[in-house]
Amino acid sequence: MTSISLHQLRLAAVSIAGSLLFAEFAESQVPAHVRPAAILTGRVSGSGAPIASATIEIVGTQARVRTDSVGRFTLISRDAGAVTLRFRAIGHSPVVRAITLRAGVTDSLNVALAPSASMLNTIVTTATMQERFVSDAPVKVDVVTPAFLRRNAGNNVMDNVSFLPGLSQQVDCGVCFTNNIRINGMEGPYTAVLIDGTPMMSALATVYGLNSIDPSLIEQIEITKGPNSTLYGAEAMGGVINIVTKDARLAPKSSVNAFATSNGEMSVALAAAPQIGSARTLLSINGAWNQRFVDGNADGFSDLPLVKRISVLNKWAVGSPAARRFEVMGRYYAEDRFGGVRAWSAADRGSSTVYGESIRTNRAELLGTYRLGNAMAPFRVDFSANWHKQNSVYGDQPYIATQTTTFAQGIWSPQRGAHAFVIGGTLRRQSYADSTQAQRTRELRFIPGVFVQDEIAIGSTVTLLGGFRLDHHRAHGVIPSPRLALKWDVTPHTTFRTSAATGFRVVSLFSEDHAALTGARQVIIAERLKPERSATVTAGVNSVFDIGGVEDAMTLDVDAFYTRFSNRITGDFDTDPNAILYRNLNGHAVTQGVSVAFGYATLRKPLFGNVGLTLQDVFLVDGGARRALPFAAGVQTVFTAGYRFANIGMTIDWTGRVQGPAALPRFAGLPSRSEWLTEQHVQLTQRLSTGRELYVAVKNIFDYVQRDAIIDPFNPFGDRFDTARVYGPLQGRRLLLGFRQTVGR
Repeated sequence: MTSISLHQLRLAAVSIAGSLLFAEFAESQVPAHVRPAAILTGRVSGSGAPIASATIEIVGTQARVRTDSVGRFTLISRDAGAVTLRFRAIGHSPVVRAITLRAGVTDSLNVALAPSASMLNTIVTTATMQERFVSDAPVKVDVVTPAFLRRNAGNNVMDNVSFLPGLSQQVDCGVCFTNNIRINGMEGPYTAVLIDGTPMMSALATVYGLNSIDPSLIEQIEITKGPNSTLYGAEAMGGVINIVTKDARLAPKSSVNAFATSNGEMSVALAAAPQIGSARTLLSINGAWNQRFVDGNADGFSDLPLVKRISVLNKWAVGSPAARRFEVMGRYYAEDRFGGVRAWSAADRGSSTVYGESIRTNRAELLGTYRLGNAMAPFRVDFSANWHKQNSVYGDQPYIATQTTTFAQGIWSPQRGAHAFVIGGTLRRQSYADSTQAQRTRELRFIPGVFVQDEIAIGSTVTLLGGFRLDHHRAHGVIPSPRLALKWDVTPHTTFRTSAATGFRVVSLFSEDHAALTGARQVIIAERLKPERSATVTAGVNSVFDIGGVEDAMTLDVDAFYTRFSNRITGDFDTDPNAILYRNLNGHAVTQGVSVAFGYATLRKPLFGNVGLTLQDVFLVDGGARRALPFAAGVQTVFTAGYRFANIGMTIDWTGRVQGPAALPRFAGLPSRSEWLTEQHVQLTQRLSTGRELYVAVKNIFDYVQRDAIIDPFNPFGDRFDTARVYGPLQGRRLLLGFRQTVGR
């Protein structure tokens, strides 16, 4: 037997230790993508039922997955060891778990979430084009839930706009009821309206198209105030409203919602979401009908439009809610709308003796999303197309127009350490043609754009967001749009956000000002028009409070904003009575102000409510002279309050707004400012059984109706006649009775 010396033993020990150290070093140097993965599987549930689309993430990393339709998930991580997991889902309080992940081993963990009414647990995409919980988004996003829409029943989303902080519905015509959405006092064309993240409501479509969106199809509405041109281009100069429709995979199997009012309005919405093979489809049919002439203010004109409308929507989804591979939606919408005097009939369409405004609209939409890539570098392609035809007469003036828009967008969102990138490109083509009595107009725009954004996590409390976009317009060349935002989690319950951004808008004169163009005036573009530009600075604080031991029961938001607009395009109707001259404003416009909002909601208490106050100053400076922007009220207060009577299955909701004075267009003999006004609704909802509800509401309970909405109404073909002076409600007190039923997934 060979003997072993002490020296040899020492050499062997050193060799073994060196080998172990080298192996450990070598393991640390092995690229992460070839190390054995740690795998965690499990199920997320709430109130005994699986939760779909819950998010599971490793705190401090970009590792994140979502549950499928039965609440199951699989999380794969290359970084084994002790980690902290966070489980979150819409409508539930988050749960944190500490666990040790083992390389090459599959572990299991099931988690139950408790219901919560906090809006901080809502997922949004508008702020960054990436899915983020609203509390994590570096740019503030306000969320409107289906519950809010149900508390103030109506047949289109515009019925609720004026009851949201900082927003208002502006009725541009007191006869045909053209309307738009204002954010912080700025006119509707400065707001980009998206459906499922794509620009479906633009230019001509915004005139009446917003009235066609059925609230029962809405999953949520995401509102971002201030310029968002860095991500969304030209029409996002004042803000973005993204209407998110229901996911076919998560929608009820069937639903019905119907109501009628004492003013003759009727609405029915039917929907079904069957499973067909590996796909889920949502089919919805919505109809609105009103043929009763109501003239409560005795001015000879109907107080609300007479409408016949139908909208058919079909949405398909392939894949689970956690891995949404492909979605496509098509919609067709047709409407016959009338406003005018009682004696008008269809035979008088275009008449010069009996006044009426008749608008017939046909619209078709197609949009979809295709997803590929992996969780750390997802790639998404969005596409949409729409065709919009409007055949209208305003008195004896025809306005016939067609608009088509096609849009495509590719977005790559790689995660690199503390950096979350969004890199994308867009192609947009829009054609417009009209035939008015004065002239024929044709426009064709092809707008390519590229953008990049970097969201950087600095430590555990600070997030910095930077972005830059370039768009090319044939008439204006390349237009840059940068933005910078900062989010600081001051405490676990207090967040500070600030941002600075620019925006731009290329005006569509012939669709935004079509009512003026239906006359005999000649349209003159007095100079080469420059695109309108804006620069905005915002700052805000959000705090949540535990009340009576209930987590996140109360929220407080304080926001300040300042936006300066340049190159504003205005129409001059006074220099030449036979012409309209368009030119860039010789000055600037400003919207500035502050808003404060309180909210209280918890599933443990029967009382809930929100109140918001906005103080704003909106004005133009032209040639050194300052003047207030019409219809931008200096004070706006909105509120909702509700109480649940659990023992009898009843809920009472009170929704209202109080609006201060606003500047008005000047007319001889009429005040130049509006008066204080209020509009309030009360609704009772009685649960009949699971999924069945009966509701009754009293609209405009204080019966406030604006006076002098139509100028010289008894001489509608005269020179003084005007319909653009609406600042308040035109319908008085009325009763609404409705029924809704849903059958679960």
